Amino acid sequence: MISIFCHNKAKIVEKAQFTNVNEHFETLFNADMAEKMTHAKVSSCYTTHSLFNHRISILTPSDFIPLSLTTIQSAMSPEVAIKLNEILLHDSVASTNDELWQRLNQGKSTAAACLSETQTAGRGRRGDLWHSPSSGNLYLSIFWPFPAETNINGLSIAIGISLINALKSEGINDLQLKWPNDILYKRQKLAGILVESRFGKQLNTVIGIGLNFKLPTATQNKIQQATTSLQQLCTDTPCRNQLAGKIIQTMIETLEQFQINGLNNFMPQWSDYDALAAQAITLINGDEHIDAIALGINEQGELRYQQDNKIHTLSNSHIRIRFAS
Repeated sequence: MISIFCHNKAKIVEKAQFTNVNEHFETLFNADMAEKMTHAKVSSCYTTHSLFNHRISILTPSDFIPLSLTTIQSAMSPEVAIKLNEILLHDSVASTNDELWQRLNQGKSTAAACLSETQTAGRGRRGDLWHSPSSGNLYLSIFWPFPAETNINGLSIAIGISLINALKSEGINDLQLKWPNDILYKRQKLAGILVESRFGKQLNTVIGIGLNFKLPTATQNKIQQATTSLQQLCTDTPCRNQLAGKIIQTMIETLEQFQINGLNNFMPQWSDYDALAAQAITLINGDEHIDAIALGINEQGELRYQQDNKIHTLSNSHIRIRFAS
């Protein structure tokens, strides 16, 4: 079974499912129009046929195109792409972060990226399970070797702000960053960021991103918080391969800026994206619950909050934070 979507610019104006392409082109547009199909090409996002001023996208039953190294790299500038020693693509891994740590264990300490169609043991902050179905989502990690003296406090915030900006350039608006690492749309989780580091001759760091393109209902039911996906937010979902390339480029540029200036370049944007700004929150550490008011972040990327008329800071990202209302 194949689906045809006939687009007039961004608006879907026709949809049909069929098993015989020629028969249903004739049914949809009549034989004369079908004969005037000017060309067909297969891209990394969809199969496209041009019919006068319409674009016909033929999607496979899985509704997503597999990861493509060529298309990912084509979305990156050569000057940035060359800074990665390699980009690894997998059908399935335990975790894209773990793949890059294993690469380090093999003696490879240069910058690299890893993407996979699915993860069998994907994880988020505090070691929570990151549900990773093979449904066309983005599971992406980058290994970056910082100088040993680098202070990476606040790195997840810099990456989060840059990720929001990259998605905003694709027309995905009204996103916010919930300290320290969740990308939200109206309090629904769209993406998460995981930063891990190990000390050696250099500060080896892996930054993982999980971005929901499409979440099957069965997966949504397993997640114990409100979620959303690009499929739900977008009239035209971005091409996953091209967006992956843009995100990788954005991450590399962010890491280079952060290496020089820390969080300074990103602080001016924080207030635009702060999901917790002046919100009543609950800090959860095991059985301990603390009610507070969030007051933004400081220069080190620590959360500032008010409790019992006193200002406190929080740097421990293992403490769970919930909206109080």
